[in-house]
Amino acid sequence: MLFGNKQSMDAEEFWKSREEELGKQVRGKALVRVVQDEPATPLWGLVYTTDDSVYFQTFKSDNWMSLIFTGGKGSGRTKDEIIRIPKEAIRRFDVQESKGGRWNIFRKPPLVELSWDSPESGETESMLLEIERDAKDLVASLPR
Repeated sequence: MLFGNKQSMDAEEFWKSREEELGKQVRGKALVRVVQDEPATPLWGLVYTTDDSVYFQTFKSDNWMSLIFTGGKGSGRTKDEIIRIPKEAIRRFDVQESKGGRWNIFRKPPLVELSWDSPESGETESMLLEIERDAKDLVASLPR
């Protein structure tokens, strides 16, 4: 069981369990921050790809400050959720080149634009994802 497991799991075990649950190999993966209009409440999650889908997964998490101000109840800002985006529904999954200084220390992390047609609403949804590692490898891991 992925959610509800209170014991910690190392990264290798986590990805092995994801592959078993999906019945597919995870081709690419990255820790991402969703770039939002309200940067005071950053949304972090995992993006990973298989042969036929992109997944965005968040985990229930509250920082110590939100626990203090909500009397230990948490903000409810994040939850255990997995969004599956089938390859056929994806409109855009591309790297936006980062701009910055000549040296890497001044360069902003790369951004990945992800947009898709939602099967539930029929509308186009999108996310702008900030990735610390090589964004091109993540995008290339989804076969075209």
